[in-house]
Amino acid sequence: MPALYVAKNKQRGLLEISTCVNPGAQIRALRELAQEADWEIERIEGSRLVDRFAIIMPLTSSARTLGLVLKSGPMQGLHLTTWSHVEGSSGAIHKAEWRVPRQTAPQDFHYLVRHWTARLPRAPFKWTFSERSRLGYLLPTYRRAKRTFTTLGVPTGKGQWPQSEEDMGPWPPTEFHTQTSFFEEE
Repeated sequence: MPALYVAKNKQRGLLEISTCVNPGAQIRALRELAQEADWEIERIEGSRLVDRFAIIMPLTSSARTLGLVLKSGPMQGLHLTTWSHVEGSSGAIHKAEWRVPRQTAPQDFHYLVRHWTARLPRAPFKWTFSERSRLGYLLPTYRRAKRTFTTLGVPTGKGQWPQSEEDMGPWPPTEFHTQTSFFEEE
């Protein structure tokens, strides 16, 4: 079984992705998937500290977060937290942070992410020219995001997004590879 792709800070089960899709649309896509699978969800709101660089000096500010937690189903305990913040002098980068429970099989998580990506209003790894110009055209963020989505099994080639239902398979899947944890069996 392949290891779950993890973020830069190397915590198991934590994945942070930069996207060009706003947080509301990201949450809506996961909520639609959870409702179709008949899973209970909980909405969470909060704030988080983010760093912004002004010339050579880092400034710390807070960003409003939106999130969903899956309360039932085979992926119980999965968190998606989203926020936007300005990294440079203008323009916002949207982030999605997935907290994946230990018992979740990587192939199930990748399957969920592929379906989540297909529900988004636009390709989450393709910034427009004006967005890139406003944020900084040569930032490594764009390449990193595309590489992360490719690693998760989302086709990122030209003309490959969105995937069709025939290419991805049905949602919800008929069988999950995730094993129930010790606490769920009681």
